[in-house]
Amino acid sequence: MMDKTEQIFKGAISVFIKKGMQGTTQEVAKEAGVAEVTLYRRYSTKENLFITVIKHVLEKKFESKVLKIAKEDDTELFLMNIIEDRLEILSKNYELVRMLLSESLRGNLTDKINLPEIIFSSLKKGLEYHFERKGQQVDIDFCARQLGGVFLSYLILPNDQQFNKLTIQERRDIAKKHAKSILSTI
Repeated sequence: MMDKTEQIFKGAISVFIKKGMQGTTQEVAKEAGVAEVTLYRRYSTKENLFITVIKHVLEKKFESKVLKIAKEDDTELFLMNIIEDRLEILSKNYELVRMLLSESLRGNLTDKINLPEIIFSSLKKGLEYHFERKGQQVDIDFCARQLGGVFLSYLILPNDQQFNKLTIQERRDIAKKHAKSILSTI
């Protein structure tokens, strides 16, 4: 059985995915199976609830493995692993990510839960770490933007199949193509 916080988070995610910040605490309470007063006691405002829930999800689902991946000596393999990892996570959480991008474009998200900023800053840290270890001078900002463009294209542009539903070989082939493309510009 779920504890009350988990119940609230699950209900809130469900409502926020469907309605973004427009979702009401009444809808969240109903979805979570708790009294609306419980939400107010715990979070005081809908905005606090949204921030708390989204921050929890981002830390849990989008916790960056980029620095671990950045230890790879082979730059092409490093880029392939980042691309595969991020596309896998983004595609598995497609609806949530689309909602967060939408709310971000509306200016409704703080830096703590701004998904594009979180992705971009973690990419830059990983790239800086990797290229410093190799002693290479690379335009980190440009490289991170290229990677960000790859990720956004898989979220926004139509795909025949979600990345996480492709075979392992198909994922590797896609990651390799993008890695080679990025490598050719650095």
